[in-house]
Amino acid sequence: MSVNLRRAVFASANVNSLYPVLALLVSIFAIAPLWYPGFFQSHTGYAAVYNLIDLDQHLGNLLTWIPTWGRAFDLLRMDGPLAYWLAELFHLFGLSYLGAIKLVYALAFGVSAYAMFVVARRVLQNDAGALLAATIYLYFPYHIALVYQRGAFGEAVAYALFPLALLALRALQSKANPRALILGALAMLLLTLTQAGLSILFGIFAVVWLWFLGGNNTRPVFLRAIAAIVVGVALGLALRAPSIFAQAQVFAPNGFVPAFVYPFQFLTATWGNAQPRGVFTPERAGEEAAYQIGIAALGFTILALALLFRNGRAQARSSPMYRVAIVNVLLAAVLIVSMTPWVEPLWSFTFGFLVQYPFQLLTFVGLSLAFVAGSMVITDERFADIPLLAALVIVPVLAVYPYLAPQYFDLNPTKPALARFNDELALLDAKITRPPGVWRHGATVEIDLTWQALKQPNRDYTVFLHIVDENGKPWGATDEKPQGAVASDRSALSTLKLVQGQIVSDTHAVQIDLKGPPEGYHIRLGIYPTATGQPAPTETGATEIRIEENK
Repeated sequence: MSVNLRRAVFASANVNSLYPVLALLVSIFAIAPLWYPGFFQSHTGYAAVYNLIDLDQHLGNLLTWIPTWGRAFDLLRMDGPLAYWLAELFHLFGLSYLGAIKLVYALAFGVSAYAMFVVARRVLQNDAGALLAATIYLYFPYHIALVYQRGAFGEAVAYALFPLALLALRALQSKANPRALILGALAMLLLTLTQAGLSILFGIFAVVWLWFLGGNNTRPVFLRAIAAIVVGVALGLALRAPSIFAQAQVFAPNGFVPAFVYPFQFLTATWGNAQPRGVFTPERAGEEAAYQIGIAALGFTILALALLFRNGRAQARSSPMYRVAIVNVLLAAVLIVSMTPWVEPLWSFTFGFLVQYPFQLLTFVGLSLAFVAGSMVITDERFADIPLLAALVIVPVLAVYPYLAPQYFDLNPTKPALARFNDELALLDAKITRPPGVWRHGATVEIDLTWQALKQPNRDYTVFLHIVDENGKPWGATDEKPQGAVASDRSALSTLKLVQGQIVSDTHAVQIDLKGPPEGYHIRLGIYPTATGQPAPTETGATEIRIEENK
């Protein structure tokens, strides 16, 4: 063998082994914000962390436990337990609750990229195209938004499992043995334990996808896939039966929010933080959450179709990528139309009981368009050249890079939240900043409070802090709005302006009367609607909590 030939073989081997590694490495930019200390602000706040704390305290009831911190139980629309089971495993190995949650998020990013690479390589039969497909899927705008904007913990894990499930179901195309059926059913089982409603929708998507891309043995593949999906979903729901029977209701009332997407929102560059409300107001268009398809996915789809049909339809139909591109584009188009207000009546008696929002179908749009984007590397082999491929791969990253900078809060919970008032406001943390030790009469006690809105409050609350002795006699008190005791350049905050998941911190100060006992004090803290003055109850029925001095 000549030197040049040996070099060519060596280079080819290295390039082929490089692509799977690159599929993992490209996820670093998505994972990087998770390395920042603290936790990011999202529509769910610290809910995932406190759900994990609750699971850790109820490990003896593993099969009946459900993640309902700050929300009502909903079998299909809300998170299942699987993502939290995984996080609990990491916690048992020594990670903090927050660290375990962030690690699961990080793994979900990495797995979504690698799994998409593997399934795209099987479909496209090309590593370069698979790498581009994996990058599009990983950095699809909705994927970034569901983590760093919505804080959808279970859905983030499901997003990583979808390509794996599609890979397992596609394996039924060439293998009719029991092992392939078991793997397909297992994939659907894991999805059902992660997000039951989305797993059912994925099953429908996968069946249609396999029907049109199943090759010559479409009918057997179709039937085997349906069998695996039905068995997997049924087993998943059966495993959740103990938790279902423990609940008073299976579906949350008004669990479906008709937040349909207007056509222009699929193309807009808006990246706001507004909660999905089902009502679109033009004056608040700039605050709307991200529903965009993205310049990378849309641009590459247009380019892939242009390259496919550049020499006419007849030649396009002879391309091995014709069916892949057309089927996935049509699937994406149907899904996009399904999210618009035009089909709202359809949701009321079909898919509305499976998901919380119509725009959650964007996950499957990203999955479809990833295959289309990857197909253009096969249609035009020039894109497989390393320099040009690198330029293509960096486009999806750069397109969403400005949005990988969420707001952070430096709070690392180690125990349950101190209280949940009226199921509207949760007191996450109370920290005495001064005095550092024993409270003595005449001293000013300063306390930092961290709150989270469990939903948008419908009452304007006032915080009360009473310093009392061991006999319950008050020796100091203050009643203030949240953030009403901080520096003069910040005004008091009306809780009516809070939105679900929002984290706020404030500082309050109370002076102990000089006439009181020398020491032996504690704080009684609570909130009440300003209009009524009636203290709000906590989840235990109490109307106040006790905060001790630092000893």
